[in-house]
Amino acid sequence: MLRMTLAALAALLVTTLSQAHEITPTIINAEITADNSFRIQLDTNIEALMVGVGSTHEDTDDSPLAQEYNALRSIPASELESQARSFAEKLPEQLGLIGPSGETLDFDLKLLSISVSENADPEIARESVLVYSTPITQKLTGLAVSWPEPLGNFIFRLTSGGELRAGLYVMAGEQSDLIEFEATQVQSQGFAEYIVIGFEHIIPLGLDHILFVVGIYLLSQAWRALLWQVSAFTLAHTITLALATLGFVSVSPAIVEPLIALSIAYVAIENLFHQRLNRGRIALIFGFGLLHGLGFAGVLGEIGLSDEAFIPSLIAFNIGVELGQLAVLALMTLLLGFWLGNSKHWERWVRIPLSLAIGLIGVYWFFERIL
Repeated sequence: MLRMTLAALAALLVTTLSQAHEITPTIINAEITADNSFRIQLDTNIEALMVGVGSTHEDTDDSPLAQEYNALRSIPASELESQARSFAEKLPEQLGLIGPSGETLDFDLKLLSISVSENADPEIARESVLVYSTPITQKLTGLAVSWPEPLGNFIFRLTSGGELRAGLYVMAGEQSDLIEFEATQVQSQGFAEYIVIGFEHIIPLGLDHILFVVGIYLLSQAWRALLWQVSAFTLAHTITLALATLGFVSVSPAIVEPLIALSIAYVAIENLFHQRLNRGRIALIFGFGLLHGLGFAGVLGEIGLSDEAFIPSLIAFNIGVELGQLAVLALMTLLLGFWLGNSKHWERWVRIPLSLAIGLIGVYWFFERIL
């Protein structure tokens, strides 16, 4: 049991040394303009859409379509634009636009432009922007959207009359709730849906946050030590998540992401020199939690929350994040703590090697993200 568990964890840690090619959701910004046109802008990973990688895999290298996807990522932006044009022109056929009575809206969306950003690092997915437009010949009172599962998850934002009407996170292959144009409040996810989004941002999408929580667990399994550290982390990331989502704080991901990697390395390496919780550790966890909150903010910021929905959505998202963190702690306890926590093997075969491995991953990510 010990050998099998450690081997599985070691394999997981080794695979994280490669860049995690996470597929981020496509952002679909739709607008009903003053001249009665329907305009859509897709901020997306065009290579992933063309191949149909979807959102099933945390890392695109785990997909059976990885070879095709990586081939598209390796070609110059101008060449990809040429190759993608035919696909982009037909893409609206896969975008389901449904009216208030469940009828399919036959919009003849025409491609206006396609732009693929240059990216010097082929390990990082580049952004593509597709713009479509069509005149509206019928009065719209409501709209729901969907598209096939291979195109992945997406965020749908609708603006009408210069005001944001809806910001919805939609899972691949599913249909969004109906957006009512006459609604007085911005439509967003339900409370339970934000819990799911928060949980998914930890498991399976938040590998860096998972390693940070594991680093916390490895210092001490005593429930008081875990409670103090998790509480400090939760309070801190809640503060910066709220401030960043409201627009009071804005820090570039180019700064935040390397520092998050550094926080993972520091907490793990500190485990090699300390075996008990102290006040300095709690303060450190709080400081690092502020950084992780800025990392969480991107998800809620992309969806676009209204003032009315802000508080319940923030609470629900945080509940999901906490459930994800507790799931990580529970899994560590079931796999290792319950069997080895009080044994002579814990220090030599679990705490030290895993802390060292996590520390090395954090250092590797830090330099990878700043270069």
